[in-house]
Amino acid sequence: MTLWVLGYAEKSKVIVMTIKDRMKQPLSVAELHIKEIYKGPRPHKIRLLTGKKNEEFIPPQQFIELLRSANRIMLAEGGDPANEEAFLEMLKGFQLSADRVKICNHCRINKRFNFVNSKSIKYHDELICEDCAKEELLRAVRSAGTQYGEKSVDFLEQVLHKTRDLDRTIRMLSPERLDPEFTRYDTIRTTPSEAKVRVKNLPLAKKFKEMLLEKSETLLPVQALSVEAGLLEGKNQFVVSATATGKTLIGEMAGIQNLLDKKGKMLYLVPLVALANQKYDQFTERYSKLGLTTSIKIGAILIKTSQRVKMHTSPNADIIVGTYEGVDHMLRSGNADFLGKIGTVVIDEVHTLEDQERGHRLDGLIGRLRYVAPEAQFIYLSATVANPEGYAKKLGARLVRYEHRPVPIDRHLLFCQESEKAKLISQLAKEEYSMFSSKNHRGQTIVFTNSRRNCHKLAGALSIRASPYHAGLSQYERKKVETLFAKGELPVIVTTAALAAGVDFPASQVIFESLAMGIDWISVQDFLQMSGRAGRPDYHDRGVVVLMPVPGKSYSSAQSDTEEEVAIKLLQGEMLSAGVEYGEAEQLEEVLASVAVTSSFQDLRNIHSLMFGSFDMDRLVSRLQSYRFLEKKGNKVTLTRFGKIISAHFLPVSKAFLIRDAVIEENSPIKIVTNLEFFDAAYFKYANQIGSSLHVNMPARVFQGAALDIVFDGESLSHLDIKIRELMLNFASDFLTCGCRDSPYCGCAEQKFSEKIIRLRMEGLDPSQIIKTLEDKYGISAYQGDVFGYLDNAVRNLDAVELIARVHSKKDVAENAKKLKKKVQG
Repeated sequence: MTLWVLGYAEKSKVIVMTIKDRMKQPLSVAELHIKEIYKGPRPHKIRLLTGKKNEEFIPPQQFIELLRSANRIMLAEGGDPANEEAFLEMLKGFQLSADRVKICNHCRINKRFNFVNSKSIKYHDELICEDCAKEELLRAVRSAGTQYGEKSVDFLEQVLHKTRDLDRTIRMLSPERLDPEFTRYDTIRTTPSEAKVRVKNLPLAKKFKEMLLEKSETLLPVQALSVEAGLLEGKNQFVVSATATGKTLIGEMAGIQNLLDKKGKMLYLVPLVALANQKYDQFTERYSKLGLTTSIKIGAILIKTSQRVKMHTSPNADIIVGTYEGVDHMLRSGNADFLGKIGTVVIDEVHTLEDQERGHRLDGLIGRLRYVAPEAQFIYLSATVANPEGYAKKLGARLVRYEHRPVPIDRHLLFCQESEKAKLISQLAKEEYSMFSSKNHRGQTIVFTNSRRNCHKLAGALSIRASPYHAGLSQYERKKVETLFAKGELPVIVTTAALAAGVDFPASQVIFESLAMGIDWISVQDFLQMSGRAGRPDYHDRGVVVLMPVPGKSYSSAQSDTEEEVAIKLLQGEMLSAGVEYGEAEQLEEVLASVAVTSSFQDLRNIHSLMFGSFDMDRLVSRLQSYRFLEKKGNKVTLTRFGKIISAHFLPVSKAFLIRDAVIEENSPIKIVTNLEFFDAAYFKYANQIGSSLHVNMPARVFQGAALDIVFDGESLSHLDIKIRELMLNFASDFLTCGCRDSPYCGCAEQKFSEKIIRLRMEGLDPSQIIKTLEDKYGISAYQGDVFGYLDNAVRNLDAVELIARVHSKKDVAENAKKLKKKVQG
């Protein structure tokens, strides 16, 4: 057994601990009072601190024997100097001595023992042991006024262990005192590849090379790796690299050089209309200098308005920028030949293959393009993929992988309350905008939130100039925001997670105001994609990512994790491959679409063998035959008239049958299209006021949750402000008057409201005027982009109705659909 005695000198006494085998809990704790006698200082009274009412004392002689039997006597530093001297003199009188030691004062106060050293935890200008630091941290967490999850506490303890600084760790709970040293989670540093390729040595056309040399004399690392892997020798490549590492130029180098070598035109395909618009503008400006033309193919049929942005849409251009659906529409319509000779196909954001809704269409498009353009060079680009080797093998491409960021990125975790966010974001954005990089660019901020309404709400709440940006805005509105941000004149854009793979904004800072997309948590892939928007090598020296989780917050009762726990998972997480699998309905759609590009059953098999999805071709073709969508004779397979319409209009089988049945029953075209697709992106303009008046949580979306119940209830309406009551009564009388048993959840209200939008368009109103009319009469608002999109889809569906009506010899339905289509187009 090892026995230690530890003394700590206070003003009138010395606290003495007896410690067995270095245990933190002492055998005993006593107060030693020293008395000066003629022989010097001697123990006078030794009272045991037992916590009992009856005091216990150790006789002085017994205490002296304890000191003599101890393996070690220690005196803790930091005590009362006079009493320290008395204690040492007392020991000297018994031919004993003490070692000076540093102990944890928090332990001492709590009658425990622990040493401290340079590796202990800093706290209030002293060092304490890790156990006490954890206790203090838990006390701070409990008194923070909010509920932190278990994973969050674990994370804070990890921060404590890593930083050895309790003040810094606790500061993470108090974001009003912003200090990057206290909020920084980690720094992702850049370690550039040694691969160096000089532009002047590239086998490129002279004018193209001169254009590239204006920007840089050497390629960026991922570009150099791509060239070394055979980019300019026509090799197919799958390029995986972080955002802003220069992936786009890889596709451009191959595509432009192939064009100049007369190998065929370049297709550049992206998932979003906003991104297609931006690439179209960039390529038009850049490559017109080489005498090349650029056009755009985006799936929707643009309705005519005064704000419509004019673009070149001919398939005869040298470069075609398009959305996946925009180019696939040409293939599905049997117009693949209109594309002409294709030399290069660049598919950006190829990880969209794992998207549950759109993945099957990109999978089908890639398979069809590989069939119609077998000689073309295919370049696939992605920033985030969990299984790049598997992707590259299936795509028949060489993997080019570059894992380093172009600039270092600081990632910060800022626990905060909802009410603090606008102030904190404003402060962060102002600080960022006040700074200039070595390239003389201001720092600008992208803020991600979880809904379109929050984009507007948050942008309006910031004390720095900010603009909302989302798919609900019109093309004109989005273009205006893009231009201002690109010029550095707009400090902040507030956008949705849905646009994570969207427009290439030169931001130095990305702030996650929310970690959800709608009511679902974002995935690790989404997070990496979004955070990758921070820091561009041509503009910035570093990037900043800030997560602002609200402790204890979740977006639905089904979520077990809270927002701060999700934040930690995202920062620590690894990507998981969701795979590319889809159901029978999607398989049928892709087979039908592929028959549009081949009449050979064997070729049809070959096309689908190139895809990620699995296809039982015999069974699927047999099913489509039974639906009379296609005909098969021997090795020959062809679309029926009905099948051609379904394929070209991206119609799922179920929707095709709905149209057919409605046409046969000779329903009016406007009823058919409004039953086919409702306009559900409508909002109560006065939702907050209604909620306050009725003391309910009023959903902002008109056709969501209990919103219709509230409006449908006459007693509720009587409590509203007279102006709002009148608007709600107008809405109820126009849209909630059906006799269905399930009213107002029978779908009639949505159908009538959708019909109202189309009828207002037939009167010649553009989307902004339609929205104003709805606000003035019903107190209901919408976003221009959503109205545009709905009318675009209505035109496409009316086109399908017209064509299907002609197949079934319903001439009147066809003519009415045609007339209505023209009126909606404008």
